[in-house]
Amino acid sequence: MDDYPAVRDLLPAPPLPPGVERAGRERLAAAFAQERVRRGRRSAGWSALALGLAGAAAAAIVIANVAPAGVPVPHGAVAQADGKRFLLVAAASVAAVPDEGAWWGSTEVQGRQFHEPGGRYVLRESESVETWIPADPEGLTWYRQTPHGIKPATPQDEAAWVADGSPASWTFDKPTEIGRSGVVRSAPRERLTWSTEDWDFRILTAGKPLTKMSEVPDTPEGLKALFAADDRTTIDTAARLLFFAPVTSRTRAAAYRLLASMPGVTAAGQVTDVLGRAGQAVEYDSTEFAPPTYRGPTRTRLVIDPASGSPLSLEVRSAADGLLLTYTALQDSRWAQANPLEGE
Repeated sequence: MDDYPAVRDLLPAPPLPPGVERAGRERLAAAFAQERVRRGRRSAGWSALALGLAGAAAAAIVIANVAPAGVPVPHGAVAQADGKRFLLVAAASVAAVPDEGAWWGSTEVQGRQFHEPGGRYVLRESESVETWIPADPEGLTWYRQTPHGIKPATPQDEAAWVADGSPASWTFDKPTEIGRSGVVRSAPRERLTWSTEDWDFRILTAGKPLTKMSEVPDTPEGLKALFAADDRTTIDTAARLLFFAPVTSRTRAAAYRLLASMPGVTAAGQVTDVLGRAGQAVEYDSTEFAPPTYRGPTRTRLVIDPASGSPLSLEVRSAADGLLLTYTALQDSRWAQANPLEGE
């Protein structure tokens, strides 16, 4: 599958350097001059402003059509929704990211949302989790958990919370959407740093624990054969590889291509994720990442930045009313030679 036509079609042309824009304008002006001479026309039909805009557009077309793979795409540029083809753009982007290092590090913001006891506003409990996984299967995995406490989820919820007297705790007589009950306090818990040897499932694919990165295929066909599962489990496992596993860039690209080919994965267009970042999204019906106590059907949304190939957030929403239940937002993920948490 050739990803570059998708890159060319979906990503906007990069900003023009002044020299390129000037050259395009001059080229177009010369062409118009020659045409006027050939037809015997001595009067210009274009204003200077129109000529400048047309020249810039012509130069942009030349750049976009001649070298889509060679021109760097500005970070943060978001493709226009066109089905699921933006996943192919993300695949081409992420495949070029270096993936050498002794540690795979990531920083996530994990959150859960639920209604306060009276149902008047929504609360959000969140925490940051920094994880460092060694490339060596025998090494320790390090974690740092920084709780952020519980706050109203949106400005509208905050206004309702203030009207409720700005309480610092809530008493739930029955479990919330995510299973909370009893007294729930807004104050954050203490920050914790620890290591563990139990990363046996470092890549958990459809119930198969893998301990070597080389065991994970780097083609969509290879991944699908490895998962050997139904469509929904295949989609969930591909999402897990993208967001949580220390796999190679080629494997991440293969996971994007696999998602693009799967039935049941639908495009949601341009969205803003829970951290306010713009991206393109796909959705599918799944209970894999839903709260274990939630009984209703849920949909999983994957928000992607196609220009960088970075997964932004994995969000689980109620299929009934769209309420955001849980989420994992990736702030950073990379290979590195050193682990900043080791020894703390």
